[in-house]
Amino acid sequence: MTPQSRNVEPDIVRACRRLHAAIDALDHHAATALGIPRNDLRCLNLLEHGALSPTRIASDLGLTSGAVTALVDRLEKRGLVTRARDMADRRGVVVGATPLVFARLGPIYRAYAEALTAITGAYDAEELRAACRHLDDASRACEAVLGKVD
Repeated sequence: MTPQSRNVEPDIVRACRRLHAAIDALDHHAATALGIPRNDLRCLNLLEHGALSPTRIASDLGLTSGAVTALVDRLEKRGLVTRARDMADRRGVVVGATPLVFARLGPIYRAYAEALTAITGAYDAEELRAACRHLDDASRACEAVLGKVD
């Protein structure tokens, strides 16, 4: 290990920790804006790209089926999700986000995306590829600790 690399590693870890803390604060702000707990927000984030079964939600969030039922009940009462028959399995149910979720959370996360795009707009193609590679690597490091790396 060179003296230079000894200085870089703690900086990378420090930068990643700052990013995680900033994302955590942004998610706290989003949950507070909706008046919901963080696990409920995590569920809504899962539903961003479409409806999911309660079983899938439980698996992705690491919750029991009973906890997901209570979570979905809370979100449904607030008008944030709906339950519908699963078209692939008539006995099943899927949970989907309502337009209210996108109307309330969209501006928060869109502002983040716009700020990030403005900052990285000054990057050249090589810098942008390196930044994306680093973020992917940081994700893989987290996944490795969780045993989720293929």
